[in-house]
Amino acid sequence: MRRFRFQYKETIVTILTENEEFYKTAVKAILEARSEIEDYILHNPDFFTSYEPIECSGGEIINRMCNAAKIAGVGPMAAVAGTIAAYAVEKMIDAGAKLAVVDNGGDIVMHSDRELLVGIYPSKLAFKVPPVDYLAICTSSGKIGHSVSFGKADAATVVARDASIADALATALGNLIGDFGKKELEKTVSEFYGKYSDFVEGILVVKDELVALAGNLPSLAFAESKEDLITKG
Repeated sequence: MRRFRFQYKETIVTILTENEEFYKTAVKAILEARSEIEDYILHNPDFFTSYEPIECSGGEIINRMCNAAKIAGVGPMAAVAGTIAAYAVEKMIDAGAKLAVVDNGGDIVMHSDRELLVGIYPSKLAFKVPPVDYLAICTSSGKIGHSVSFGKADAATVVARDASIADALATALGNLIGDFGKKELEKTVSEFYGKYSDFVEGILVVKDELVALAGNLPSLAFAESKEDLITKG
């Protein structure tokens, strides 16, 4: 397994794969996806600024983001990182990669032939993910990162089979987390999962010393965060 880092404008990614050729495939896909998004924003500025779903008609990337936004009740840019990561992983799979993991600033999409440990920053929790054909683990935070969140979660994580939806729903979930006690946090997580269980495998929220979860999540483990492994600017 090789680890690569790539940055272009706001996109900062970590890529795990077997060799440099698959890495190059991922980079090409990321640039293609960004080009489609940037071109659409140029002609449709509301796509970039809206915090609510909007009507839009574009290419594959744009349509994925808009569909996810409608499901989650957020703006389409809430799905941007997960969508770009998913597109890169799909192209790597098409090229023959057995290991294709793209972490786009905490929104992770993976296709893996081995078990992987995925940390939930800034907690000491991690998912032990067995070999998997395709899975998205997307996280929103009200305390870390440059993405907009109206909530106060350390981490609001959604695990799903569709990365665009996982990313948009992570934003929606994070927006709901206030200065909650244990019961209110658990109630919010339970109700959110009940509402979106058709779209997600499971959800997990970390708020200060509290943890609430629902659904079918990978096994949890304890892991110390390593700053050099965290994808951030």
